Amino acid sequence: MRVSIFDQYGALNSSPVFEAIRTGLDRIGVEHNNMDSSADIAVIWSQLWHGRMRHNREVWQAFRSSGRSVIVAEVGMLRRGSTWKLGLNGTGSTAYYGKDLIPGRAEKLRLEAKPWSENGYNIVIAAQRSDSEQWAEQPPTVAWLTETARKIREYTDKPIVIRPHPRQRIGDVPGCVIEMPRPVQGTYDNFDYDRSLKTAWAVVNHNSGPGSQAILAGVPAFVDASSLAAPVGNLDLSTINNPSRPDRAQWLEQLAHTEWYTEEIAAGLPLERLVLSHNR
Repeated sequence: MRVSIFDQYGALNSSPVFEAIRTGLDRIGVEHNNMDSSADIAVIWSQLWHGRMRHNREVWQAFRSSGRSVIVAEVGMLRRGSTWKLGLNGTGSTAYYGKDLIPGRAEKLRLEAKPWSENGYNIVIAAQRSDSEQWAEQPPTVAWLTETARKIREYTDKPIVIRPHPRQRIGDVPGCVIEMPRPVQGTYDNFDYDRSLKTAWAVVNHNSGPGSQAILAGVPAFVDASSLAAPVGNLDLSTINNPSRPDRAQWLEQLAHTEWYTEEIAAGLPLERLVLSHNR
């Protein structure tokens, strides 16, 4: 078995993670190289097909169309800047993160879900990048936002706030307020999503990080079945005035196995779970 790391197509902050992956592969005794399209498994950075990462789309398509697996690494959301997501053949609910759960992992990551809130007064639609694999087969962003807002308005008169992706501006959407994300000073890539969550009755998101972040913050989320938040989220906008607020303990444990500290990656912990299970 040979794993190839396509490090030339990584984001600016990917180098330490790729280096940890190399060390981790050495630890578990798996051969690896760089930029080799004949390898058994590829490692790419993100499924955002933008900038230098746009070339990863070709890698993804070549490996998956030939029945080979791809490990997708990207910035984590649980401990942003400290943990990194690693998934086999994706990053959402359809990806593989390993078979068994490690007892106490959620506690190790200091993962806690705040009590469910019922104090919010608006609906926040958290948009996401349209140039990513997660958005495949979806309409243009503004068309999706317009249709989603229309559906929401069928069931509630609560104000609708649209929060665009920080790096994708959008035009006006009828009947909605646009709230642009603001960067958090002193951080590499953090934005003020907490500001929106403070007033949110519910969050609507297709399948990216804001859905899970909302649920961790105690705000019900309406998501697609492909979202990592789906097991404890809501899938039907008709219930937006009375969203489900289920127990999240088991979900927290599962979520904790999607992201890893750099030293854990270097020790081979997630790679043993993914690489040695690549025939899934």
